[in-house]
Amino acid sequence: MSLQATPPTEVSADVSLRVPRGGSETLEAGVAGVLAAVDGVEDVAVDRVTSVRPTWTDIRVDADVSLTLCVDAERNTADGRTELLQEGFGVMAVNRLNVTGNA
Repeated sequence: MSLQATPPTEVSADVSLRVPRGGSETLEAGVAGVLAAVDGVEDVAVDRVTSVRPTWTDIRVDADVSLTLCVDAERNTADGRTELLQEGFGVMAVNRLNVTGNA
């Protein structure tokens, strides 16, 4: 297995995730916080929140985001980047992921 890092990759994504209640000042900050905690995510910008569904313990959110990812060479594929995000705590689905450039 190679542990060689690749240059950071900029992506845009449509994600579904769970944002903890009371964990941040704004919903956008909560979305950014959940994604920033995922291994390999270096930078997060929330472009827009597209859906909000409050529950008793958290808030289910769909959002369009821009991310900078830094992953090893083996995961630097479309499927690998998607899997990386889906493994993050609170991330329920990656509905779309497009590479927009290298950082």
